[in-house]
Amino acid sequence: MKSLVCSFTTLCVIGNFLPAKGQELKEIRPNFVWFMAEDVSKHYLSLYNDGSYGAVTPNLEKLATEGIIFNNAYSNAPVSSAARTTLITGCYATRLGCSYHRRMEEVPLPKGVNMFPAYLRKAGYYTFNASKTDYNCILDETAWDVVGGKLCEWHNRPNKKKPFFLVRTNVLTHESNLLFPKSRLRETRTNNLPDNVFVHPYHPNTELFRYTYATFYDCIQDSDKELGKLMRMLEENGELDNTFIFYFGDNGGALPGTKGYTTEGGMQVPLVVYVPARWRDKIPLKIGTKVDGFVSFVDFGPTLLHLAGVDARQEMDGIPFLGTDISLKQLNERNEVYGYGDRFGELYAFNRTLRQGKFKYSRNFLSYHPKSLYSNYRYKQAAFCEWRELYEAGKLNAVQSRFFEPQKAEELYDLSIDPYETCNLADSPAYDSILKGLRKLLKSKMIGEHDLGLFPECEWLYYGKQSPTEFGLNSWTSIKKYSDIADLELGSFEEAETILRKVLNSTDPVERYWGVTVCAAFGDKASSLYDELDKLLNDSRGYVRSRAVIAMIRSQSRSVNVEDIMKQALLLSKSSAESLLILNDMTYLHDVLSYNFILRPTELLQSSNEIRNRLEYLNN
Repeated sequence: MKSLVCSFTTLCVIGNFLPAKGQELKEIRPNFVWFMAEDVSKHYLSLYNDGSYGAVTPNLEKLATEGIIFNNAYSNAPVSSAARTTLITGCYATRLGCSYHRRMEEVPLPKGVNMFPAYLRKAGYYTFNASKTDYNCILDETAWDVVGGKLCEWHNRPNKKKPFFLVRTNVLTHESNLLFPKSRLRETRTNNLPDNVFVHPYHPNTELFRYTYATFYDCIQDSDKELGKLMRMLEENGELDNTFIFYFGDNGGALPGTKGYTTEGGMQVPLVVYVPARWRDKIPLKIGTKVDGFVSFVDFGPTLLHLAGVDARQEMDGIPFLGTDISLKQLNERNEVYGYGDRFGELYAFNRTLRQGKFKYSRNFLSYHPKSLYSNYRYKQAAFCEWRELYEAGKLNAVQSRFFEPQKAEELYDLSIDPYETCNLADSPAYDSILKGLRKLLKSKMIGEHDLGLFPECEWLYYGKQSPTEFGLNSWTSIKKYSDIADLELGSFEEAETILRKVLNSTDPVERYWGVTVCAAFGDKASSLYDELDKLLNDSRGYVRSRAVIAMIRSQSRSVNVEDIMKQALLLSKSSAESLLILNDMTYLHDVLSYNFILRPTELLQSSNEIRNRLEYLNN
C-alpha cells in the first residue's frame, strides 16, 4: 500500500510542476475574473440541456460562444465552505480538516501553503474578493489586497497597468431564495412558467415543486444579468480583451436533495471560460469547444497560476486545465474526479465518491442513515417539507422515495444513460468487476490523501487541530486500519464477525467506534455480538456509547434504556463536535426509530449554533 501512495504522490508532484510555455505569459499577463453563481448545478441551465429545458441565460450563452464549455466540472464538495476551501487552496479539503460545513474550530493551512491568490500577489497581481470568503480554515492575510470591494474594484488598484484577479460571488441564486412559504404560490407569479420546467425524476412532479423550479430559473436569470453587467464594464474599461472570465457554480443545488449531498446535482457545476481575444492564438483550443474531460475545484488555482506564468505549488493537489501547452486531447483524457461530504451544519454524513469515465461510485459510511435525516436549514424549504410529507403518506414512487430510506453502503451508476442516478448497479453481478475496481481506487485515494474523515471530527480536532495535515500524515497507519474496519460492512457478517469481536474490545476508541458503526449497519445479523455491544453502553467515550445504542437496537439484542444512556453520553462529551455527533445519533433514533427526547441545556456541557438547532428540533 505504501508503494501505491508513493506512486500517487509522485504523479501529483509531476503534474503540479507543469511549466508554463513561452515567455510571453510572463511579459503580458492576463487578468482573471471568477464569477461564482451560488448553488447552481449545470442541470438547471438551458446551455447544458441543448436548449430543451432549463433557465435561458443569454449573457452566459454569449460568453460560451467566445470561450470554452466544460461538460464535466465538479466542485469536489457539495456545499459552499468545503468547496470554497478546496477552490482557494488547490488542495483536497479532506486532508486539510476543512471538509466540514461549517467549521467547529478554526484550523491553519499546512506549513508552506498559502491560499493561491497570495502567489498571484507575489507575482505582481492585484487581488480582490467581492465579497465572500467563507473558508473553513484561517484566512490567509497575504491572499487579498481587498476583501469586500465593489464589482468594479479593479479601478482602485494603485497601478492601472497591474494585472488583476477578481472573485465575484453572486448570491441571487443562493438556496436562501427558495426558503419561501407555500402560500407564495398564490401570491407571486414567476417569470418562467411552472408548467414548462423539467422536474428531475427523483422529485415529485407537484405544483409546489414546479413552482420552486420556476423560481430558481428566475434566480439564475437574475444572476445572468449581473454577469452581463460585468462583461460590459470590462469592455468599457478596455480590459475585456485581456481578461479570462470563469463562470461557475460554487457547488450544486439548490432544489431539495442536491446541495449538501454528494449527488451529481450536488457537485456537478457549470463551467464556461471566456478566452480573451489577446490569448486566443495562444490557447490551443478552438473557441466554442466543448470539453468532456473532467476538471474540479482542486484544479482551478493551479490553472490560474499556470496561465499567469507562475509555478504551481508542489503542495497543491490539482493540475492545470488551461494553458498554451494543454491540448484538447490532453483535457479529454482526464477521466477521474473525487468527491466528498462530511458534516453539513448539524447533520453528520460521511460519503466519498469517485467518478471514472461514465461510471460513478459512491461509498456511504453511515449506510443505515437515510439522506433525509433532519437538517434545520434544508427543511426551511417548503418543497423539502412537501417531499417528506408525500413520502410519509406513501405517495412517492421508488425513485422519489429512496432519499428517505436507508442508503446502500455502495452505489454505482452509469451516468451516460442515468445522469440523475436513479438505478443503482452496485448489486448487479454484471457490474461486479467495475464495482470492485472503483472501490479499490477510492480506498487507495482516501488513504493516500490521509483522509481525516475516517476519524470522528471530535478526535482529530482534539489531537490534531494545530496542524490537521501533519496529524493526518502521521496517522497514515491508523487511517488505513479504520478504513479496513469500515469496509467489513461490504462483505458478509460471517466473514466479519471474528474481527468485529476483536475490534469491539480494542483499546483504541476510534476502532471501537467503527466496530459499532459496522454492527449498526449489519442490523440483526450482529445480534451474536450482544455481550460486546452491551459492554460498550458504558464506554469511556460518549460517542462510542451513543453509536452502541443504535447497534444494540438495530441488532434487536435486547431493550435499551435509550434516553438515559444518550444523556449520559452527552455528559461524557469533551467538545462541541462530540456533543453534536451524539445529538446526530439521537436525531437518527428520533427520525427513523421513533424515539423521543427532552433535553435541557444543562444536560450539555457545550454549545454552538449547530447544537442549539439539534436541541430545538429534538425538544419539539
